[in-house]
Amino acid sequence: MESEKPLWYGQMSWRSNWLLIVAFLLTVWAYGFGLIFLMIGYLRVASTEYFISNERIFVRYGLLNRKTYEIRNEWISSFLVSQGFMGKILNYGRIWISTPGYGTGVTLLNNVHNPSIIKNILDAILAQIYRS
Repeated sequence: MESEKPLWYGQMSWRSNWLLIVAFLLTVWAYGFGLIFLMIGYLRVASTEYFISNERIFVRYGLLNRKTYEIRNEWISSFLVSQGFMGKILNYGRIWISTPGYGTGVTLLNNVHNPSIIKNILDAILAQIYRS
């Protein structure tokens, strides 16, 4: 869209794959077996894509089995930010964006770095929608 301006672009956080990285470090000496853990982490990060603009939210998951969600900002009814214990320590979290009616229902931005930035962006989007 011509009037669309990007507000944020991101992928799954490498920090959310901390367990795979630890497994890699512990097993890298075993004839390269640890590289499998590193490849799994890389594929998880590389196969996710998140985009937030002033018009829509775009989420894409998967490498072979692609799933794509697009939510127009007017459709957003609420959102939820969640961080577990390790998410708080390593600064990553999940964001659930809900829409009313028959749309996507709930869309998940899984394991994004610094979810408070996205929370502030979504707060600004909702404030602008409700002002109009």
